[in-house]
Amino acid sequence: MEVKTDFQRQMIGSSTGCRLLSARLLPVLLGSLLSISAVGQSLTPASSVAVALRQSPLARAAKAVREASLAEADRGKPTARPTLEARASGGVQGPRVTFPRPDGPSATVLPEEVGRLDLIAEQPLYRAGKKAAQERYSATLGGAEWEYRRALAEIDLAARKAYIDVLRADSGVRTAQDGLAQALRLQTLAVQQIAAGIARPVDEGTANGQVAEVRGLLTQAMSAAKLARMNFNRTLGRPLNTEVALQPLTEMPSVPESPEAAIATASRRRPELRLLEESMRGARAGISLAKSQTQPQLNLRGQISEQTPSAFVHEHYAAATIELRWWLLDGGKARLDTREAAAQTDRLTALRDDARQGIALEVTQDLQQMRDALERIGLTRTQREGLEATAAVAEKAYEVGRGTVIEVQSAQREVRGAREREVQARYDLYRAAADFAHAQGEDAP
Repeated sequence: MEVKTDFQRQMIGSSTGCRLLSARLLPVLLGSLLSISAVGQSLTPASSVAVALRQSPLARAAKAVREASLAEADRGKPTARPTLEARASGGVQGPRVTFPRPDGPSATVLPEEVGRLDLIAEQPLYRAGKKAAQERYSATLGGAEWEYRRALAEIDLAARKAYIDVLRADSGVRTAQDGLAQALRLQTLAVQQIAAGIARPVDEGTANGQVAEVRGLLTQAMSAAKLARMNFNRTLGRPLNTEVALQPLTEMPSVPESPEAAIATASRRRPELRLLEESMRGARAGISLAKSQTQPQLNLRGQISEQTPSAFVHEHYAAATIELRWWLLDGGKARLDTREAAAQTDRLTALRDDARQGIALEVTQDLQQMRDALERIGLTRTQREGLEATAAVAEKAYEVGRGTVIEVQSAQREVRGAREREVQARYDLYRAAADFAHAQGEDAP
C-alpha cells in the first residue's frame, strides 16, 4: 500500500541527522534566493523559514521593535555632542529710567521696550564615567540585537512546525483514503458474497455503514489539511488561500544519546541567555555610572547676544566660559541610584541562573520527547503490520464463508487506527526535533 511504502521510505537513513531541522538562519536566508525563485515551487523547511522571515508580519514587527530600541539607545550614546541654542525675547517695562550725563542728553538705564537675541553653544569637555557609559551603551545595543534574534528564532520554529503540520495533515488524508479503499473493497466483497449465497443480506448494510464512517473521517482529514495550509500561509505572511506545495521530509532526525552536549550548545547560543547577559553587563555599568554622579564635570560655554542697548549694556555681547560643576552634596541621590543598580544586577543574575536551569530542562524534555516518539514509531509499525496481517486473514476467512463481515470491519478499523498512530508518532518526532533544535538556539542567527 502507498502508506506502508511511505513509512518504510521515511525510516531509511534514521541514523543520519536532520539537517533541515537544525539549519542555521544565515544559510537559510542565502539559500532562499535560489529555493524560492518562482511562485508555486515546492518549498522546503529552510525555504519556508526564509519566506517567513521576509514576509511575516511578526518579522516586520520584530524589526520595528529593534529599530526603536536602537534609537532609544542612541539617545544615551556617550559622545561629546555640542548643543546650540537660540533664544529670542521681547517685552515692555516701565517706568523708563534715565541717567543724566554732564556732557549731553540723558542716558537710558531702563528702556520701556526691550529685545534680546541669544545664541548659546555648550560643549562638554570632561565627564566622569565615560567608560561605564560606553559599556552600558554597548550592552543596550547587544540586548536589542539579541531580542531581535530571539523573535526571529520564534518565527523560525513556528514556520517549521507549520510545515510539519501540513505534511502530517496530508498523511492523515492518505490514511483516510486508504481506509476508504478498504471499506469499498469490503462493500464489494459483501455484495459478491450475498449474491453467491455465502453471506446474509445484512452484511451489505454493515459494509455500507463502514463506508459512510470512513467517508466522514476522510472529510475531517481534508478539512484539517485545508486548515493546516491556511495556518502555514499565515505563518509565512502569505495570503491564506495561496497554493501550498511542500517537499516531503526524507530523513528521520537523529536522537542523541545524552543531552549534555545539547545543553552546552544551548548555554552558548540561546538568545534569552545572551540577552540576560547583555542586560547584566549594562546593569553593572549602571553601578559605576551611579557612583560617578558626584564627580566633577567640565564644560565650555560660548554666547553671542544682540540686545536693546542701555547706559550700562552694549547692544553686542559675546562671552566664552569654562564651567566646572561639582555636586558636593546631592541629597543621597548617587547612593540610592547605586543601591538600585546593584539590586537590578542581582535580579538579572538570578534570572540568568534560573534561565539556564530552565533551558537545560527544556533540552532534556525535548530529547525525551524525541526518544518517546521514536519508540512509538517502532511499536506502532509492528502493531500495524500485525493488524494488517490479521485483517487480511479475516478478509480471506469471510471470502470462504468462515468469517463475518463484523470481524473484517473490526480488523480494518484496527488497521486504520494503527496507521494513524504511526503517522502521528512520526510527525511527533519531527516536531520534537524542531523543538530540540530551538531549545539549543540552533535556529537563532
